[in-house]
Amino acid sequence: MTVLAQSGVCAEARPYASFIAFEWRDGIDRAKARLALAQIPELTQALAELYPDTGLCSVVAIGAHAWHDLFGAKPAELNGFPGFADTVIALPRPDIGGLLHIRSERQDINLELAKHIADQLGALAIWGEQINGFRYLDQRDLTGFVDGTENPEGEARAEVALVGEEDAEFSGGSYLHVQRWVHNMSKWQSVPVAEQEQVIGRTKLDDIEMDDEHKPSTAHIARVVIEEDGKELEILRHSMPYGHLGEMGLMFASYARSAKPFTRMLEMMFLRDGEGHYDHLLDYSRPVSGASLFAPSIDFLKRMAGR
Repeated sequence: MTVLAQSGVCAEARPYASFIAFEWRDGIDRAKARLALAQIPELTQALAELYPDTGLCSVVAIGAHAWHDLFGAKPAELNGFPGFADTVIALPRPDIGGLLHIRSERQDINLELAKHIADQLGALAIWGEQINGFRYLDQRDLTGFVDGTENPEGEARAEVALVGEEDAEFSGGSYLHVQRWVHNMSKWQSVPVAEQEQVIGRTKLDDIEMDDEHKPSTAHIARVVIEEDGKELEILRHSMPYGHLGEMGLMFASYARSAKPFTRMLEMMFLRDGEGHYDHLLDYSRPVSGASLFAPSIDFLKRMAGR
């Protein structure tokens, strides 16, 4: 039986995205909350049909600490945001009750859907930080390097992002991790391009990955492209640049069928190895938030709402 995932999990890139955090009010009616959540994919589809050229898609994901109150038994690997001792820089782990992730070809349509969903959730939710991301040049981060090069393509996106029969009750769902990063742009821009390329592990202009002989072990690519037992640990990235003249950064978002690859990537980035190496991108950018969530399938949302 095919389980229907939420529309925004595996969808291809869009030029505009909204990441909207929320908390659940104390003492909410669980049945009303489940029903409201089940209607979000329907609201998305209705608006997408009204504006068919926008590629509108969405995901609603529930935070690790809120899941039990809403649904009871949790997906096998849904826990709080990973934490480690002795990280190179601070690793914020505040977590959130839920997240809306909306993407399309138009920021106004993203806002329109957000308004509909806010009306649907009504007094159940308290709205928090909203970050609006945008495509920068030819899908580059504000550091000037192409982002998302390692993403799976085609049918492999679902294979990487969606839980399967290994956790059958939650098949078609996805583990979502988000972090908001702030770049130190003045420091980054003071560094010669050749040195920036050593930090990232790719050429800046034409996005060619350095070979292993020339790629430093401290390069970002070297730390987050990880092989275990001869197989690469993969995630599906939906990160987007955001910002204004006062603050610029990256809203990192990844979907995966397991929470383990993201945790391993954090370890490689934030913990020094036996030779003292860590991800040198941390010298120029820092996370200011982080959350672990799960985006259930449409089938799960309907089932829990009794529909």
